[in-house]
Amino acid sequence: MKTLYERLEPNILEGLEYNKKQHEFVVDGVISNLKSHKFWQDLTISQARSIILFSDYPMIKVTNMTLLWGENIIKDEK
Repeated sequence: MKTLYERLEPNILEGLEYNKKQHEFVVDGVISNLKSHKFWQDLTISQARSIILFSDYPMIKVTNMTLLWGENIIKDEK
């Protein structure tokens, strides 16, 4: 099974890479968390919040499904 990092939606990965320029230490921590987990529900609330924040995912689109399951952040495995 792939890690969360390997299953990121392309726009989320782009946002993280963009924000890494200004917030390298924090974004490196976010990427490390994504690479060390395979399931969204294994992340802490703080880790999920940081992923959403530093990926530039629009806050208006954050739903309960985004927070609980990483909907629109993580690609479904096929």
